[in-house]
Parts: sequence; C-alpha cells; structure tokens
Amino acid sequence: MKLYRNAIILVIILALLFGVYAFAKNQKSKTEVTERKSFEKIIDLDTTEMEELTVQKGSDKLTIAKKDKEWELKYPEGIRYDSSKLSSIAINFSSVFIEKEVEENATDFEQYGLDKPIIVSAKMKDGKVETLEIGNLTPTGGAYYVKKKDSSKVYTTDTYTINKVIVGKNDIRDVALFTIESTDITKISMERKGSVVFEANINSEENNWTLTSPIKGNANISALSPMLDAITQSQITEFVEENPSDLEKYGLAKPSYVLEFESSQGENRLLLGKEISENAKVYAMLDGVNEVYTISSEPFNFLDKPIEEIVEVFAYIVNIWDVEKINVEMDGYNLNLELQTDPDQDTDKDKFFVNGKDASMKDENDRQPFRSYYQSLIGVTLSQVQPDGQPSVKPDITFTYYLKKDPKVMKVEFIPKDDRYYYVVKNGEYSGILVDKKKFDEPEGVRESYAKLMETLKKAETAQ
Repeated sequence: MKLYRNAIILVIILALLFGVYAFAKNQKSKTEVTERKSFEKIIDLDTTEMEELTVQKGSDKLTIAKKDKEWELKYPEGIRYDSSKLSSIAINFSSVFIEKEVEENATDFEQYGLDKPIIVSAKMKDGKVETLEIGNLTPTGGAYYVKKKDSSKVYTTDTYTINKVIVGKNDIRDVALFTIESTDITKISMERKGSVVFEANINSEENNWTLTSPIKGNANISALSPMLDAITQSQITEFVEENPSDLEKYGLAKPSYVLEFESSQGENRLLLGKEISENAKVYAMLDGVNEVYTISSEPFNFLDKPIEEIVEVFAYIVNIWDVEKINVEMDGYNLNLELQTDPDQDTDKDKFFVNGKDASMKDENDRQPFRSYYQSLIGVTLSQVQPDGQPSVKPDITFTYYLKKDPKVMKVEFIPKDDRYYYVVKNGEYSGILVDKKKFDEPEGVRESYAKLMETLKKAETAQ
C-alpha cells in the first residue's frame, strides 16, 4: 500500500514537472514570436532610392523631393524651410515598425480613424509607390493605428516615428527670423511708439558705430551689441496667423517698436506688437511678409532704454597713445600738457610734461598723477541728450586735444546752458549732449585730479 502511494506521488510530481516544462516552453515560444514581431516593419525602404514623399492631411498637403542627394520642399511653395527637417521625414518614414497586429481582416475602419486617414506616400526611383495610412491614437495614447493602402490588416506603431512623419508646413519651416550674423549689419535704427529713437551706422574703416540721429557721435557699443544679437538670433516660437485680417489684436496695426537694419542681404524691418507677459513672448511681423509670429521678448530688454544709454557716455574719449598735446583752459588757469608715449606702448618709458616741466613722477601710492588727470579729462560723462540746444555764450572750460591721426585737432568746449548744465561743443559744432556741471567736482574728477597733480609737481620742485 505504501509502495502504491509513493508511486502515485511520483506520477503527480512528474506531471507537475512536465506541466511546468510545457508552460515554460509555451511562454518561450510566445516571447520569441513577440520579439520577432517587434522587428517586423510595415514600411521598410531605402532612403537613397526615394525620389518623392507626400504627406496628405485632409486638404493640407506637403510634398518633398530629392535633388542632388538633398531634400527640397516641392509643395507648398515660397516657404523658408529647414532642410534637416525634410530629411527627418524621409528617414523616419523609411522604417516604420509594427508594435502589434490589431485586426487581420478589418471592415470597420472608422473605429481606428482609418476611414479618413493621414496618407503618407513615398515614390521610389523604380516607380514603386509605398503608401501608409495613419489613423487615430490608441486609447492609451501610446501608439497609432496604421495600415497599408488597399489592405484590411490593421496594426499599431510607435508615436515617435509617426509624429516625425505627419508634419505640417509650420513644422518644417526655418524658425530663424534672419540668416545673418550681427557682424553683417551695417545700419540700424529703432522707433518707439512711432518716433525714431536713434539711427546708427558702422564706420567700415575704423569698425566703430556712429550715431546719425538724433545727434551725431559715437554709439555706446555695450548698448548696441545686445540689440544686434537680439535681432539676428531671434527665433519664431509660434506661427500665429497668415494673412491676418485684424492686426490690432496683436498690437501690430501701430507697432510699439520697429527695428530697421541693413546688411548685404538688403533692408529688413522687424515690427513688435503686444507682449504676452505670462510666457515672455511678443507678437512680431516682418515688414512685407503678411504673417504674424511670436518670438521671445527676453532678449529685447533694451527697447525702453533712454537715448542717453545708447550714445557713448563720454563727452570725448581718446586713447592716450593717440594724443601728442592737450591744452586745458579752466578756472582761470591754462595748462599745456605734452605726452611722449612709447611707440611700443611700454608705459615705463612714457614721459609727460606740464607747462614744460617733467610730470612723469609717481606719488606715494606708486601712481602717476598725470595719468589720473588725463583719465579725468576724458572721463567726463554726458547727463542728457538735447538735440535742439543752441549754445551762444563763451565756454567756461575748453580741452583742446592735438592728435596723431585725423581729425588732428579736437576742441571740446563746455558752454553754460543754465546753472546746472553745460552744452558740449566739438570743433565748433554742438554735439547734442549736456554735461552736468557737478561732473567736474566728483571724486577723482577734473578738479580733484588737477589739485593732486599740482601738489605732486610742487613736492618734486621742493625736493630738488
């Protein structure tokens, strides 16, 4: 009896083992099928053999064609596109993998969105046409329903590939507003609420920017450079509307700001309208292109800068190596300064003279008072821009620079406007800027630096 019981137990154990083995084998077989299935493709093409590819979404159509190994936009015409995005369509369509077979012989295509599908067709060099019909996303949103043209077999495939293929014209457009570098710009102007804030152009010989309006003078390059960069690096964040009927809602009927610039590619006018504060965007248009975009407003933080920050901040600034002599008439004294700077710019070899006396010495802090005085002369900064000023009286202060290069002589006169400001006149022409009289009394300003220079000269004479 015991032997019989043991035999039954053994049979049960063997049956269990066989069942486990059979289950494992069956699962392995299923896994192999699934893995094999995951490598099957519904579309498998050689991109080098493709000639043309069309994406048809309802009435919208996009056609790209191969030309000399590069993809070009065939339809719609007249759109500035990114060629790498065209290549991406072809590359992704060439390999569309099957995730799962949903129905082998489907009759109700509407449930899959395949009754009105997106149709993607690739024409090959040998004349063969491969067409994929794309329906809805699956309920979980993780895949698309697809099928081949004239087939009733429905599959699912991954969203990443399909989303790279079923693009519209806005998806393939070049989002860069301009195709130039900031160094290509030769002229720029800005309007604010219909009025010109400034105009400037670059002097190609000296490679510096000069204001031509509202005053003539050097532009502040530290203020101008961000403007040039903001323009040339602007990218479209959204294509809002073609042929808009109502520009007022975008603030573009009367743009808040207009940036006009010129390069070798011609003239451009960028119109900026309402700002979308919640996402730091601003509505924009290009003059002559009837389309509204949005671009980031963050690089355009200079739009409300006062003209005083765009003009070079100094009344007159010149490199010490370019100056031979300076005559200073101020506070009843007349100084003749002579500068003998080393041609190789070895500052230890520089020699300076004040009214014929050597002023090259250093003070107790190992600084040269002459250099400090020179810095105070060229360091007088503007306070206001006033283009319509009319200086009419004699100057209180005059700095006359004798230069090694043109204009050879620069006479800078500070003529009283009122109790607070001086007009600045350069070589007899009003510069359009005002200087606060207090500038000359600031720490390390002209008067303080003059006093220290005279004190050092006096000590040097006493020591002799």
